[in-house]
Amino acid sequence: MNWMNPDNVVHVALNKIGDVIIANLLFLLCSVPLITIGPALSALYHCMLRTVKGNHTFTVKTFFSAFRQNFIQSFLIWTGLCAAFIVTALNLRFLAHTVSPAGQIFFLLTCGTAVLLAITALYVFPVIAAFKGTWKMHLKNALLFAFSHLPSTLLIAVFSTLPMVMTWLDAGLLPLYACCWFFFGFGLTAYINSLLFYRMFRPYLEQK
Repeated sequence: MNWMNPDNVVHVALNKIGDVIIANLLFLLCSVPLITIGPALSALYHCMLRTVKGNHTFTVKTFFSAFRQNFIQSFLIWTGLCAAFIVTALNLRFLAHTVSPAGQIFFLLTCGTAVLLAITALYVFPVIAAFKGTWKMHLKNALLFAFSHLPSTLLIAVFSTLPMVMTWLDAGLLPLYACCWFFFGFGLTAYINSLLFYRMFRPYLEQK
């Protein structure tokens, strides 16, 4: 009877693993057009934040409900961030070849802009997943959370980028990495990040 108890540690762990795998596959499915990665990412974080909180029911329904509800805001912010990243990357490529003091100053400023965009991209979709508001509010809150929790921001940046860097550098294990990313990689990354995000968001969620 204890084995069938839903609060059993094995039962809870299997539920979490199932949520991660299902949400990961749905994220990949909804990201196929590429331009919908933003809404898919918001839906993924919505599911993972619920999993961290302890809700394990109807992951498919939860994902598509969040995908639909947050589609417009997530889509606009995603396309805006992509455009800003492209412009910033082109500026960095151009300024990297300048040797004048003014050019070096602009290069550093552009590097700062790139870091700011990366931080915004890490936070804004979990914020959209957790809170209701306008796109301006989401961008503002993303930066407020990021800079008021700098140690967590550094950890989230490491958890988000290190697996991708390892995949990129170790071409010999690319088939294994591809299999991991396909079945659980994105979902597991979002789950680990959500452990930190939920700790930040919980005081504000409890006020609702």
